[in-house]
Amino acid sequence: MNSLRRACVVLTAAAGLGLALVPAASADPVQTVDYTSEDGAWPLQGSAHYAAPGDEIAVWEYDGRLKIDVQSGLKDLRVELSAPAGEALHTGTYTGARYRGQSDPALTTPGIFVVSGNFGCGDPYADFTIDRLDATGVDVTFVQHCGSPDGPATRGEVHYNG
Repeated sequence: MNSLRRACVVLTAAAGLGLALVPAASADPVQTVDYTSEDGAWPLQGSAHYAAPGDEIAVWEYDGRLKIDVQSGLKDLRVELSAPAGEALHTGTYTGARYRGQSDPALTTPGIFVVSGNFGCGDPYADFTIDRLDATGVDVTFVQHCGSPDGPATRGEVHYNG
């Protein structure tokens, strides 16, 4: 995972989402990432709550993928979500998401890539819901099972207002 040394986060208008999120003049920007994993889930284990400004959270779109990066001390997390080939991400629920690596082409199914500490699941079965995806921010929830559709689950959510 690349170093996350960014002075500000910009959600760009590249390739499909048509968004530009820049830090807004808001009294209380919300930037949180949370997850809880069942025993045996992979690659995320246990639970975590990350919140800015103590943790660095970056959200942006690139090449048709929504990317969420967290850097907290020596811990890191990346979640990437993508629509099926030929579609742009939008609000709604995506079911049957499968592994889509960082340099892989779009899939016929929605794509997911979750990695922490350079470990990821090469055989995920996931669903995700995008409740908000616009210039004001992003609200996403996801459930990922590694190895089989009924394997132990990791449930996560992202709330990002610039």
